[in-house]
Amino acid sequence: MKATPVMVLMMILHFTFISNGFGQELNAVDIHKSDQERYDFHIAKMKSNNTAASIILGSGIALVAVGTLINYTSIVIDELPNGETIIGLGLATTLVSIPLFIAGNNHKNKAQIQLKKGAIGITKVTYSGFSFTYSF
Repeated sequence: MKATPVMVLMMILHFTFISNGFGQELNAVDIHKSDQERYDFHIAKMKSNNTAASIILGSGIALVAVGTLINYTSIVIDELPNGETIIGLGLATTLVSIPLFIAGNNHKNKAQIQLKKGAIGITKVTYSGFSFTYSF
């Protein structure tokens, strides 16, 4: 029974620390940035995320290919070890690239919103319309 108040107090302090310590705040410098500067920031983040994701994806595919090649040669020559571990590492590396592609897409959406002078709180903007082009 004596442990219950201590546990409740620990939970209250824990949630207070999380809400105060990890909350997002705009710096005074960020408030005065123009929409174009925020757009450029999100485009740069998108490009760096997509570049990192592409490198990681390519590395994963290369590891899977090398592991498959090792497996093939271990079938032909019985003395070589199997490449199943390398294939597993390649698959894991390939899966790691997915969150980076998602983060790049999120930055692209935020950049489009900043370019249109919208609020950042919107995560997805959908436009519907009809376009007709006639060239002669």
